[in-house]
Amino acid sequence: MKTCHIFDIYDPNEAWNSMDNEIVKDYGDYCNGHYLYTWDDGGRKLMRCRKCGGYILMQKSEFHSFMDDDSYYTDFFPVSGDEEAQMLNEKYSGFALEGQFPGRYLMRSDGQCSWSRPFEGKDLISTYDFK
Repeated sequence: MKTCHIFDIYDPNEAWNSMDNEIVKDYGDYCNGHYLYTWDDGGRKLMRCRKCGGYILMQKSEFHSFMDDDSYYTDFFPVSGDEEAQMLNEKYSGFALEGQFPGRYLMRSDGQCSWSRPFEGKDLISTYDFK
């Protein structure tokens, strides 16, 4: 199993536009005593790219505003497949995964795309080394 090609793309908008995924598994919103999202609502799903066969763990989150302008956040983490995604689900809440993931991941917040950290070429780190 391998991670998706989008994580090799420099421009986050190009990476977003290059995605063509199918849902492989829906993990829901709760695992091992913690929520699989940040803020008020959300969940995680494992996706497989139709272009390259690589895998992505998608974490969706929603912030419910009292002012009728909710915010939507989706993070796309490179994973090698279900085993690695399940390990992340069991170990990390939504906030913990965002803050402690060692590799670069794609973030989409209210329609705007960005990388979690600067692009440094092939900087993917296997989360199997993620202790």
